[in-house]
Order: sequence, then C-alpha cells, then structure tokens
Amino acid sequence: MTEVQVQFQKKREPGDIFSDSFRFLKQEFKPVAKLFAIYILPFIIIYGILQVYVQIKVLGKVDLNNPDMLLSNIGPIYGNIFIISLFGIFVQSLLGGTYYTYIEYYIKKGKGNFELSEITPLFFSNSLIALGANLLLFIAVIAGVIMCIVPGIYFANTFSIVVMILIFEKKGVGNAFTRSWNLVNSQWWNTFLVNLVGIIIIYIVSFLVSIPAMIAGIGSTMFSLQQTGTIDYPQWYWILTGFSVIVSAILWIIPYTFLAFQYFNLDERTKPNPPQTQNSLE
Repeated sequence: MTEVQVQFQKKREPGDIFSDSFRFLKQEFKPVAKLFAIYILPFIIIYGILQVYVQIKVLGKVDLNNPDMLLSNIGPIYGNIFIISLFGIFVQSLLGGTYYTYIEYYIKKGKGNFELSEITPLFFSNSLIALGANLLLFIAVIAGVIMCIVPGIYFANTFSIVVMILIFEKKGVGNAFTRSWNLVNSQWWNTFLVNLVGIIIIYIVSFLVSIPAMIAGIGSTMFSLQQTGTIDYPQWYWILTGFSVIVSAILWIIPYTFLAFQYFNLDERTKPNPPQTQNSLE
C-alpha cells in the first residue's frame, strides 16, 4: 500500500501538529536516517566527545580539600563551556539547515521524487544561514535571560521559526525575524506549547538514557570522596554520558519537525481568505 504524502501547508491544532509530525518521521525514517548518518551524525559524535572532555576537565578542578583551586580556575572552566555552547549551536544549525532543506524538497517535488544527491549542494549554504540566525537568537535569548529569564523565554519562543522562514522564504534575516514575530504572536501560546512538548520529549528520553550513568556516577562519587576527597568516575561512565549527549542531540529532530508544521499552520492562518463567489453565498 502506497503511503500518502503528508501535507504541510494546512491549518492544524497542536494535537494535529504532534500526530502529523510523528507520522512524517515514521514515513520518512529511512531517507532521513540516511541523511543524518552521512551529514550530521559525525559532528554530533564530535559534540558528544567534546562534552565529555569538558566535563572531565571541570571535574579535574574539583577538590573538596582545596576549594581555592576551583575558584582560581573558574575562568578557563567558563571558557570551555562557552566554546561547547558555540559548537552546540553549530550542530543544531547543521541539523536544522539540512533537515529543513529535505522538507523543502519533499514539499516542492513530492515524496520519493528526489534524491539526497540533488539537494546536497544546498546543505552547506542553508546550514550557514541557520548558523547566523541561531547565533543572533542565542544573543537575544541570553540578553533576555540576563533581564530576568522571562524575556529570554519570550524571545526563544517568538523567534523559534526564524530558521524555517529563512530557508523557505529566502528574504533575508531581517524579514525572517519580523515574520517570526508576527506569525508566532498570532498564536504565541500554541507555539509555546509546541516548543515545550518537544523539549520535554528530549529531556525525558535523555533522562532515561542517562540513568545507568547517573547510578554509576553516584556510586563512584561516594567512594572516591571517602577515599581522596576528589571525584573520579570510571571510563564506562563517560562512555554512557557521551552516548546520552549524542541521543539528546539527535532527538532535536522532533521539535524541529513540530516547528515545521507550526510554521505552515501559522502561515496558512494569516493568509487572506479567498473571496466568496455568488454561488457560495447562495
């Protein structure tokens, strides 16, 4: 039985967005998995390794018998965290730019009517576009958080579809931020719900995946602190931690799919209704 192509360009309620997103992911699992394995997964693995490396470096500065050591090294610790945050933005931009390019061609050419090789040249340029937008959004959110957290949440939600607009409408960064502001504010709370559910899914799955590492970490922490006053985790703890980071990064495809459907939902709702004909009035 041939699967029917998922229609993106239609009005949807949040429940429909969630169900249609998972239907699309299930339907397109093979080509999307291939896309991720070739173009995105290597960078996500590097991201996981870097996360583990930074955590090891930070723990190496922790000595409960010498708290001044941690204070004297607080600058390099924050520097490492900042670099990891930037690389995380790069990975998310690569994911968003590549995945939204796939969705763009899925809509334009239809399910199964194009090859990944056809859209490969666009991955780099669209990922760079996404990176620029995400860096601007990162700065706006951080500024909002500094202003008492709530503005940061507002900015993050209001501009959450900027990358989607940039890739699909191709009218520049300024237009994308303005469009995102107008579209999201027409259904701000529904968009917030869509974003919130996506983040909750990521954190629940990440928590479940990280349970073995957490158990190992608690046991190792208690033992090492009793013996030396420092924290020392076994090697397999770090392997599990890196795996958890990789899984969490891959799962961002779920909220990105939610936002793709929400973008088209908001776009359809803001379009003027077609004029009624005389027959329809009768």
